[in-house]
Amino acid sequence: MLPNLTPNLASNLAHGAGAAEHNARARAYALQHTVKTDNLIPATVSYQSQGRLLLVGPEDRIRRAASLLPAGVKSTLLVTEAVHDAEAADLEAIFDATASLAALTLREPGLTGYLGQFQLIGLNGQGERVNLAGLCFPQQATVVSEQPREPRFDLVADLGRAPLFALERPPVGYLHLADDTDLAEQLAELCALTGIFDKPRYFRLDPEACAFTARGVPGCSRCLDVCPTDALKPINGRIQIDPHLCQGFGSCASACPTGAIAYHQPDANTSGDYLFRLLKHYREAGGEAPRLLIAGENEREWVEDELTRLPANWLPVWVEESASLGIESWFAALAYGASAVRIALGDDAPASVRALVERELASAAVLLAGAGLATDRIALFDIDAGEPVSGQPTVALLEKPLKGDKRENLFAAFDALWQANEGRREPLAVPHGAPYGSVELKESDCSLCMGCVAVCPSRALHAVGYTPGLNFIEQDCIQCGMCEKACPERAIVLVPRLQPVPEARRAVQSLKAEEAACCIRCSKPFAPASMIRRIQQKLAGHSHFQNEAALRLLMCEDCRVKDVFAALAADPVSQLKV
Repeated sequence: MLPNLTPNLASNLAHGAGAAEHNARARAYALQHTVKTDNLIPATVSYQSQGRLLLVGPEDRIRRAASLLPAGVKSTLLVTEAVHDAEAADLEAIFDATASLAALTLREPGLTGYLGQFQLIGLNGQGERVNLAGLCFPQQATVVSEQPREPRFDLVADLGRAPLFALERPPVGYLHLADDTDLAEQLAELCALTGIFDKPRYFRLDPEACAFTARGVPGCSRCLDVCPTDALKPINGRIQIDPHLCQGFGSCASACPTGAIAYHQPDANTSGDYLFRLLKHYREAGGEAPRLLIAGENEREWVEDELTRLPANWLPVWVEESASLGIESWFAALAYGASAVRIALGDDAPASVRALVERELASAAVLLAGAGLATDRIALFDIDAGEPVSGQPTVALLEKPLKGDKRENLFAAFDALWQANEGRREPLAVPHGAPYGSVELKESDCSLCMGCVAVCPSRALHAVGYTPGLNFIEQDCIQCGMCEKACPERAIVLVPRLQPVPEARRAVQSLKAEEAACCIRCSKPFAPASMIRRIQQKLAGHSHFQNEAALRLLMCEDCRVKDVFAALAADPVSQLKV
């Protein structure tokens, strides 16, 4: 049988070699002719540093560091711990070399800020909380807009056992040195941060779309849970982002279910447009089965090395950070004709960012299965994992790039894939915490008070109109839980799931509707009839609601006020009687 197989084998090899050449030419064409339309003049954030350095830690280590500083660097020494190595051979020489430098002492130091704006507060010998920079640079205190501005340190080298910033990614200008390896080189690199520096403003924040809280009811906190730099803070019931602390990982934008936080370097629609054009150019040049590899600039070196060993149908998509493109971009890429999407995360990626991407991938797997696709069409990039399942031949299902908001783009791409592959029709079980689902209403307990409608950030729950009733749209529900917490009757229960059938997911569902109580004076509908009946029953024996006063319960809010003041309006002089 070998003689019969040899021609087929040669034919297959020749076909494979020909396809590889076509794909290589198509990839080169696509990468060359697909221009990124990023902002030419992006919004930036500025830092200003004069090089004032604070050395914090055991006295022997900070004095050793001071002796290694580049010439001209101004340093302040703060002792926060006992001597690290009292037996060190160079200890006496270090103290002699830095004898002219005074070492200050504070207890319980707390560090805040960023490059050019560090502030350290601690307890002095009298137990008073003091600002160290204010003690060291009293002459630098200035007045800005009639408000005193305290002096700050520009740079901080922390040589203590435990870092003063317990963050996955501390702010720019701060360096924790756990040991003295390459101490001089690291200090020189830190001290080079002197001057004025600009970086992109990575995000756009829309407070009106945020589901963090409403009317004092807590809701979504997904962005707070995934920021590795602690740049996000809840202030007065709203999420605020410090652009100086933000380092552009994009995890908050990917985690945000409403799109209130959006990556802005570039924005989602610009990225989606690039993906669409890249795949379109690849197909036009004769390429087959394109596979997208999304990688951040930090991963560029090793990803480019891996690309040399991968088949030519792998197309790199370079972004600022891998996590900046979320699940809506992954599904859009498949709808644009990609056969697979891979996300490259380096070993140095923050644990919170990696955890977020893995959670999003778990949700993506559920959606892929629901759309009738193999779950490995979207996954982390792993060179040892083998070839991804290609499934059915890939075609572009959308004729133009998606331009809606985050959820609109996700469901538009999902629906296109679902229809093309005749996906499942039963509801899909989504991972815990995923922003997809429905609600169950205990109709007998619901009083139609509309407390749930008042706090719903996405308008998934909304009123019927002038008729008492509660409507719901599943596609808009982000499972923030505010409706459940706001309901005084505990009549609402969240149901995590995803309804794959587009018409059912987008449909307006009537959860409850009933007859309206109409005002006995102006006939305006003003409340559910059942609510008014319950109020009448509860207040039947109340002294303030007897005889004619009881009729006010059957009036709308305007007529009720008029009736209360009718007697006073007819006889104003009676208001003066005591």
